[in-house]
Amino acid sequence: MCDTHSLSRKDEVKEFPTPCGVWAEPHKSIDKWKFLCDFLCMGNEEETLLWMALNAIPEVGPTTFRRLKERFNGKVHCIFSASYEELAAIGGVSRAAAEHIVHWEQYFDLERERRQLIATNNRFITQKDGNYPPLLREIYDAPIGLYVKGNLDLSRNNCIAIVGTRKATVYGLQIARDFARELAALGFIIVSGMALGIDTAAHEGALAVEGKTVAILGSGIDVIYPTENKTLYEKIAENNSILSEFSMGRKADKITFPIRNRVIAGMCSHVIVVESDCSGGSMITARIANEYGRHVMAVPGRTDQRMSRGCHDLIRDGATLVSCLDHILEKLTSSRQRLLDFTERNTIDVLTSLQDPVERKVVSFLKENGAIVLDDLSMELEIPIYYLIPLLQLLELRHVIQKNREGLYEYCGN
Repeated sequence: MCDTHSLSRKDEVKEFPTPCGVWAEPHKSIDKWKFLCDFLCMGNEEETLLWMALNAIPEVGPTTFRRLKERFNGKVHCIFSASYEELAAIGGVSRAAAEHIVHWEQYFDLERERRQLIATNNRFITQKDGNYPPLLREIYDAPIGLYVKGNLDLSRNNCIAIVGTRKATVYGLQIARDFARELAALGFIIVSGMALGIDTAAHEGALAVEGKTVAILGSGIDVIYPTENKTLYEKIAENNSILSEFSMGRKADKITFPIRNRVIAGMCSHVIVVESDCSGGSMITARIANEYGRHVMAVPGRTDQRMSRGCHDLIRDGATLVSCLDHILEKLTSSRQRLLDFTERNTIDVLTSLQDPVERKVVSFLKENGAIVLDDLSMELEIPIYYLIPLLQLLELRHVIQKNREGLYEYCGN
């Protein structure tokens, strides 16, 4: 059995902040070795609990976790069984981190967290989970795990963020609602931070058309912030999802919001900023998105409007100016990222990946009959043009069909 480094005096144990800024008090110690021996019989659920513990341990952030995972070949239980000396010898792992890992049970009550998850009907997913957002998994500082409320499928790269100021104008709120409503109707998942102002308008726009939306919290999954959005929180949780990187009970503060913004930027391929001052939180999201290689768009406003200054700065620095849905779709279709790829067409039949029966009807027809103009397609399938146009745009974005040089719609597959 490996040696462990122990604190010289029990009464010298102090409070330490977790990677997410959570203050945790030491509590009654548990038998670590019994816990680790029990792990030998653990399944996926129990392994997830270890990831959840690492997510909350002081000084162990995403970067440190990545180094630990590399050192122990992805075997998380080996991190807990390692000695202080072994952990401290790993490049990029601080002594404080090694100390906290060895004595992790003094700073995080894993059993209490598990009970709270069950009681509140929430769950914790790790980077190994199939529902962990794929683009988020790719960033260098990907969250160790995420607390999730709701059951929305997050496994596809079809998330677009709409963010902006809390002090939005009537114009900004309308733009945010319209963009969210139109994009959600096309099948995109609208991601935002559930703050007042633009964030709230974005979520409401998606919900208005029974579309999909995800709220990323700057607090624990069980802490509704702002409290004014309690009804919105409940509506999103009912048929969509709420995510948080923070442990249960964590209050929102100035530390948590930038961390939350990185998750928004990381899980989305495109970020749309609707009204922001030069130093607003949305500017942080846009900067991080740019660092991650995401596409940043900004809505222009009045030159004398303070809440448009940030957007104008973004546009000046290279963000795409968008003022209508066509501008957004133009950027999406020109992007090299295939936002809404459901499968690799070379290995799986596209038709089996389409869940909407109308989509399957359209694709099946084009596959069997070849290229056709919009009017004829509408007449053959008996689908109104106003309904068919957005559906075809969505299928184009998925690279399932295309509009050729003659203006005819045709199937892209073999």
